[in-house]
Amino acid sequence: MKNLLTVLMIFSMLVSCTKDNEAISEKTITDSSALSKTDSLQNPSLETPDSAALFLINPQDISAGKARSVFSKDGLTLFYFDQNTNSGNIRIDGNDYALTSYDFNENNYTLSGKEVKIEASNGDFNDQSGDCMEGTFPDVKVTLKDKTINLSNIKLKDCPDY
Repeated sequence: MKNLLTVLMIFSMLVSCTKDNEAISEKTITDSSALSKTDSLQNPSLETPDSAALFLINPQDISAGKARSVFSKDGLTLFYFDQNTNSGNIRIDGNDYALTSYDFNENNYTLSGKEVKIEASNGDFNDQSGDCMEGTFPDVKVTLKDKTINLSNIKLKDCPDY
């Protein structure tokens, strides 16, 4: 009887100590905000976290200069326009789109080209320092063909040529 009781106690301890096995399912990450830091260093791009990744704006290696307006976020140039050459560029999903039209009216900028339009509105400008003025746009709308994304807190450095 003692042996039977010992066997039952050992059996009950083994049953109570086993782990529940969970089914492991494979999850595919489709949101670029879930990329690791090294992923973003290998292929830097910016997108609005609210959008369903309609398109990505790829940073460019362009800095501010005389007659150039440079729009950036987190220190990365998103798009620019050079008033002397009357041209600019935005890189979307790895493709360059030329900007051929530039309009500045009060605190608003409109840049456009074939298939792309950029509207930066309600800019908050600092006092002009040197030859350049700097400001922040709380809302920037980028439209490519029939798709639109909204960017927030875009910095501008505009250095007129006069």
